[in-house]
Formats: sequence, C-alpha cells, structure tokens
Amino acid sequence: MRTLLPSSCCSPARLHLLLSALFFLTLLSPVRSGMGSAQNHCLNLEGICRRDTCRTTEDIIAYCKRRWKCCRSWWILIPVPTPAIYSDYVDPVKPKIK
Repeated sequence: MRTLLPSSCCSPARLHLLLSALFFLTLLSPVRSGMGSAQNHCLNLEGICRRDTCRTTEDIIAYCKRRWKCCRSWWILIPVPTPAIYSDYVDPVKPKIK
C-alpha cells in the first residue's frame, strides 16, 4: 500500500504543524503596504490627513504628503497628549517673584 507522502519526508506531526502554521498566517490581517510612514504616524496620533488646510477646531500636528497635513482636534476636546517629536520646545520663562 502506497501513501501520497513518503514516510521519511514528512511525519504526521510535521504535516500538522505545517498546516496549522499556514492556517494561522491566513488569519493575520493584510499589511497596508501602500501607506507611507508619515500617514501611518498620523493615524497612530489619532489624526486625519487633509489636503491644504485643517478645520478651525483642529491643529496641524505633522505632514502626510507634500500638500497634505495631519490634523487633529484640539486637545481640549480630546484629552490625548501629542508627543513632541523633533521639536525645539523651550520651557516658558517663569516670572521672578520678589
């Protein structure tokens, strides 16, 4: 009696492991390869990429493309801190109390 797979090639345990790994890989979500890193960074900051200008209740927090800006609602409306990435932040001058 001949089997489809030679016994020296793949044992049933190896075959089961291979099929379960392939099944697991099909469950993973596909990668959005068309999205640029700046757009992905904007989405991670809970922003929206808009062309040319942001709305009046939004701040520009980054740039997505050449004319596209990453806009997010003011922090007063949504209390999510924006990380200061590559910024030249300087602490405000404290008044001198005599």
